[in-house]
Amino acid sequence: MNFFDSLWEASGISACIDSVRETIGLSTSKVHKEEEIKPVKYMYRPQKLTEYIGQERAKDLVQLNLDKIKYLKPVHFIISGCKGCGKTTLANLIAKELDLEMFYQIGGVFTRENLIKFLAKNQDDKKRIYMLFIDEVHNLGKDLAEYLYPVLEDFILPEGKGLKLKPFIFVGATTEKNTLLQKFAPLVDRCGADIVLEQYKAEDIKQILKQYNDKLYRLNITEEVYDLLANNTRFTPRIALAFFDDFIVCDNIKRVLDAHRVIKNGLTTTDIAILAHLKDVGKPVGIEALATVAGISRQDFQYVVEPYLLYNTYLSRTARGRVLTSKGELLLQELK
Repeated sequence: MNFFDSLWEASGISACIDSVRETIGLSTSKVHKEEEIKPVKYMYRPQKLTEYIGQERAKDLVQLNLDKIKYLKPVHFIISGCKGCGKTTLANLIAKELDLEMFYQIGGVFTRENLIKFLAKNQDDKKRIYMLFIDEVHNLGKDLAEYLYPVLEDFILPEGKGLKLKPFIFVGATTEKNTLLQKFAPLVDRCGADIVLEQYKAEDIKQILKQYNDKLYRLNITEEVYDLLANNTRFTPRIALAFFDDFIVCDNIKRVLDAHRVIKNGLTTTDIAILAHLKDVGKPVGIEALATVAGISRQDFQYVVEPYLLYNTYLSRTARGRVLTSKGELLLQELK
């Protein structure tokens, strides 16, 4: 019995489901594997800062500021990095290390009303202080960001006539640090801890996968599988963990990589189409044109696809557009 079937059984629905299966000629044996996978638990997230693999400089800076908060004064954080690199996980760890109640919000939909509700909860709780975590903080509205400045710096409401608020911890996460600085530099200035998550290395991804397996599945996985996953998931923990789950289900690493259109070194058919177009054109090409060729949005090209191609030096930026590098040309030749 798998996880969802156990829920159906508990709610008395499984008998109805089985009846429908028999009616349409689909037996239970055809939809379940002979030996079912039974994870030890279903959620995985590091519970202590020491369990957070990689990012040693970032972790050290976080620890310094945790100590500062514990012994000196409140400190706010900005955490920047690519999608899926562990910003939310790190925010959760900050909350755990300080025993804070964390309130998760998204920059694009966060309102002044949400802020006032948060401040009221923090003010009314006599036992704990709270942490406000805003993901994609660069998408905050301009008026709200400006309203936040005195709240973060002095713990006062702009219209509060100097009434002091109970201190709290603010953490803002962003995939677009430059945009955040251009729009809301005063907000960043009020955050004493500027945490930058760097590109992971293959060995870091392997260790994350092994920790994930040890905590959830405890299965015997070969080093070859770990290596293939580490080197073909763009050095991004979220992608690596998703691919690992796929492998657990099918036990076929080639099928997993093929399903995700991975060609080589984490490069997908989308990446190859972009590089091939640059080679065919033979001159700088703009973002809009490359996004159109790839069939993706400008934002996805700029913040998801391009960073990996730049990091691996398959393409480079010029004032007139993107161009293919010699390494990119060599890759295309190898794939012929």
